Order: sequence, then structure tokens, then C-alpha cells
Amino acid sequence: MELIVSVDKLTKHYKNDKGIFDVTFNIKKGEVFGFLGPNGAGKTTTIRHILGFQKQDGGKCTIKGLDSWKDSVKINAKLGYVAGEIVFPNSGTGWKFIQQMAQYKSMPNLDYAKELVNRFQFNPNVRLKAMSKGMKQKVAIVVAFMNKPDMLVLDEPTSGLDPLMQLEFDKLLLEFKKAGTTILMSSHIFSEIEKVCDRVAIIKEGKIITDVQLSDIRHAIEKTYKIEFLDSTDFKNAKSNFTKKKFYNIKANDKKNQMYIVFDDKYTNEFINELSNYKIKFINQIQESLEEYFMQYYNNGEKFSFKDIKKSILNEKKGEKE
Repeated sequence: MELIVSVDKLTKHYKNDKGIFDVTFNIKKGEVFGFLGPNGAGKTTTIRHILGFQKQDGGKCTIKGLDSWKDSVKINAKLGYVAGEIVFPNSGTGWKFIQQMAQYKSMPNLDYAKELVNRFQFNPNVRLKAMSKGMKQKVAIVVAFMNKPDMLVLDEPTSGLDPLMQLEFDKLLLEFKKAGTTILMSSHIFSEIEKVCDRVAIIKEGKIITDVQLSDIRHAIEKTYKIEFLDSTDFKNAKSNFTKKKFYNIKANDKKNQMYIVFDDKYTNEFINELSNYKIKFINQIQESLEEYFMQYYNNGEKFSFKDIKKSILNEKKGEKE
């Protein structure tokens, strides 16, 4: 599949060892690529270099084969962009600004811009300097999407939007995804990334620490269940029988007749058959979410997560062998 964005060992040094270092990833045509990381991790710096707003110290990035720094005017005339920090001129109204940007993008008419204004429910005739953060965000979204570009770069695009408008934005994004638009989006809202993205990269202290297909997180081979048994007899019998089989890893709570059990998906049928021998109060499958995946890299074990459960179980198993 055709590569639209290519970022190769992109590096920018600032004072106090800050910046981005050897950042590398590609985005294919029609792919929705999520970019995650806390404030200061390097998301916006990377995006500014991709768009040619800053010159790198090392490495290279291109969009559709065009050099981001040398060909930035050509690149930005075609794509849609929502900046992480919205800055507008102090004079003029929102609609005047939309008209100016439509001229820059050589748009034949403003019909779709008007449709977007109605969807996001704001008055574009308010002067820009009098607009709230949320209204400015809506103007930026209209400008980014109004020429229906085949590529979008979105840096925290729903910042300042209320929950209803966030949902409307998600619908808009899914429409563009369905149309085959290539999208690079940074966001701190995990549900937003999970809903629309095909792949996600996590950046920490200026370095990409993981790049993963979201489908791999959603459909993990390893399964984890939490089970509570109706009585202690069934609990003890189940604990004994599951422990005997090497492909099950168990963490038990004797006081509550509960256990966590981790196993490879290929043993699911055997697991169900064994479980049918006991009286169960409840059973829940614990699925790893994008937030859980993210916390593996950023919380250093401070939050009891999906990963913590598996670690705890496997460490106990290792201790028993020793």
C-alpha cells in the first residue's frame, strides 16, 4: 500500500536534553494513525516538523514524497490541519477567516463549510477575539475539513469541545475514515483513539516506545478471566484442577472464593468444559484497553492494571517453581 507519511529518525534538540530523538514511523494511504503521550512528550514537536513549521536537526520526513521542510507550502495547501494551540488574527469574524482560508485552498464554494458550521452549532459571525476556546476550536475544525482533503493532521482536535460536540466530531472523523482519508491524530482521549484509529504510537520523553495495531490490543491471544465460585468447596476443587495444568496461570483469593486465570486462547474450549463442573457466582473477561496498554509505559506499576494482574500471576508461578 502507498506510503503517505514517512518519518525517518527525526531529531530536534532543545536545552536540558529536551526534544525528539530518532522518531520513526510511516502512515499508509487511508490509515488512521493515533499519536499518544502526555504534555511535553514530543507529539506537537513531531507534528510541527512533519508539516514543515520547524527545521529538524537530523532525520527526514516527507508527505506524499514531498520534503516536509522544503515543500511545506505545497503540502499545507492541500491537507487539513487542526493545531494543538489555536491562534487566530485579532481582527475579523470567524466567517471572514473561513472565507480567507477557502480562497487559500482554491475552494469553488462554501457549501460544505456551511454544513459543518451547522453541525457544530456556533455563530461564525462572532468576532474572533471575542470567541471562547470552544468556538475557536470549531472554527479550526471547519477550516481543516471544509475542502474534504485526502489527508488530515489533527493535534488534540477536540480540546475545548463539550461532550456532545466531541461525539459529533467522532462521527465526522468516521465519515472521513470511511471515505479513505489518511489521518494523523494526537489525542489524550483514549476512547476517541480506540474508536477511529487503526494503529497507535506512544511517545515518551521524545522517543517512540511502541507502535502497535489496535486490533492486536483488542484481540489479544492471551485471555484473562475473573471468576467467583458459589461455595468454597467448588473454589478449592477448581483451584486444584486448574493449577495442575501448566497452561493455566492462576491468582487466587481464598477469602472471597475468587480467582484470576490467564491462558492462551487455544485452550478456551477446555477452560469452558472444566468450568462447567462448578457452580459459578459470576465470571468476567478482563480485556486490555488502550488506556491499560498506555499505562504499562507511563504509570510504572502505580495503577493496578490488566498488565499487573498477569505479572502478579506469573511471578507467583515462578516463585513456586523456585
